[in-house]
Amino acid sequence: MPIPWNLFGWHDLPNEVEACLARLPMPYLSGNDFDIRGSGEGKVVLLHRFVEQIIGEFPIHKQAIGDCVSHGWGLCTDVLACVDIAVRKEAEEWKAEAATEAIYGGSRVEIGGGRLGNSDGSTGAWAAEFVSKYGILARLAYGSVDLTSYSGQRAKDWGRRGVPDDLEPVAREHPVKTTSLVTTYEEARDAIANGYPVAVCSMQGFSDRRDGEGFARPQGSWAHCMSFIAVDDQHSRPGLLCMNSWGPSWISGPKRHDQPEGSFWVDAVTCTSMLRGRDSFALSGFVGYPRRELDYILV
Repeated sequence: MPIPWNLFGWHDLPNEVEACLARLPMPYLSGNDFDIRGSGEGKVVLLHRFVEQIIGEFPIHKQAIGDCVSHGWGLCTDVLACVDIAVRKEAEEWKAEAATEAIYGGSRVEIGGGRLGNSDGSTGAWAAEFVSKYGILARLAYGSVDLTSYSGQRAKDWGRRGVPDDLEPVAREHPVKTTSLVTTYEEARDAIANGYPVAVCSMQGFSDRRDGEGFARPQGSWAHCMSFIAVDDQHSRPGLLCMNSWGPSWISGPKRHDQPEGSFWVDAVTCTSMLRGRDSFALSGFVGYPRRELDYILV
């Protein structure tokens, strides 16, 4: 399919990232990953299966404007919630997917101060600080504000004005406990192997056709945010599963490990190249990153 240039929305703002890192309580995964370091080596962990277990069907995002950062982060919060619920065996805790419009508006305005003006987009670090400081709104109705369905227009409106003040206390009831910068494939591998997804922001583009092993060829340049939601470090081509937010049919070709539509595998070397852009974060529902033995590890 033609590249949807209007759907890119990541702004590479290194100074803003460093400012956010200075405010986060656990800004770097490196140095805080002692419990999980090396634990993903040689393993296959498929976090999308936890999502399917809890909510029945993996959610396929299809963004309408350049709010990719909120979709990458929104999906990661949903994956994190499903893993945590599955580990605790408390499925009744699931309410609804995260409302991406709140992450978009909150990252741009409450954290970013509205400095991007009328242009679309955000940064990963702003989203990291927003979901940890302000929290998440679920796709529910809140009085006159109905968030049950995604709205590109609402995202654009909230991207200019921020999250409505009366909804901020609701969001604060559901914070992401820890968000930490990830800069290598190995760090992302170990995080995902323990149930901690990674929201990845980079300039790396990809082919819209998967090869025979489910990988997409790196090509072109995308100012874009996506989600790393699975790892296969056992395959002859180690890599991470990347979920895009352009709907189910933007990419075609062979799949493996029952990967969701719209996703593709990324080689380890390319993953590290993406993560070295220093605006990609692991998410934890705990304070820190405790090691966990998950059911969906295939050894």
